[in-house]
Amino acid sequence: MKKYVTLSYDDGAKFDRPFVEMLNAYGIKCTFNLISSSMPPSDREAWYVSREEARELYRGHEIATHSLTHPHLEQLSKEDIEHEIREDIKNLTEIAGYPVLGHAYPYGTYNELVVDTLREIGIRYARTVKATSAFDPPEEPLLFHPTTHHRNPEVFRLIDEFLAAEPKDHDLVFYLWGHSFELDRGEEFNSWAHMERVLKALSGKPDVNYVTNMEFIERR
Repeated sequence: MKKYVTLSYDDGAKFDRPFVEMLNAYGIKCTFNLISSSMPPSDREAWYVSREEARELYRGHEIATHSLTHPHLEQLSKEDIEHEIREDIKNLTEIAGYPVLGHAYPYGTYNELVVDTLREIGIRYARTVKATSAFDPPEEPLLFHPTTHHRNPEVFRLIDEFLAAEPKDHDLVFYLWGHSFELDRGEEFNSWAHMERVLKALSGKPDVNYVTNMEFIERR
């Protein structure tokens, strides 16, 4: 049995650039869930990361879907759900240069039709926003619940619990999620300084494997 750390950050805002630099400095991997219709071809001044820069920016991490236009998927027909996901897969696979088959639910919302449709399309896992404050691997990969959001005031207590835990019957995973644009707000638990403290606390542990979401799902 092993221990894993994985991160999942949404939307592909321009703040991903300094965030990736910070992640790389601490040797921590992240999955970035992108909205391909919002990505400009090459405008580095835009609010979203451009298609031109995305492959190199996210190298060593993972690009995953967040749907084509970020709707409430549970409010759509099956046909429209398929369109949202298939088009995002197609666009992001072209950008990434590898099959993009991970997902994060827009707004964290879903229903049985959404989950079943993702399964039929071939999505391997899908992240919710239901924080568990626990370290158990998902029983259903299409309902992959994170441990916590980075702004949780209890995040350091959870990190300490995770680092002290010993995997016995199953692997353990500390799963952090959020949005990089939140870090620019400068709040106590929502700032670059806070995130750096979080990454420093998680990083460099010889008994921990630092992986993307897909690497965790495909672990052996």
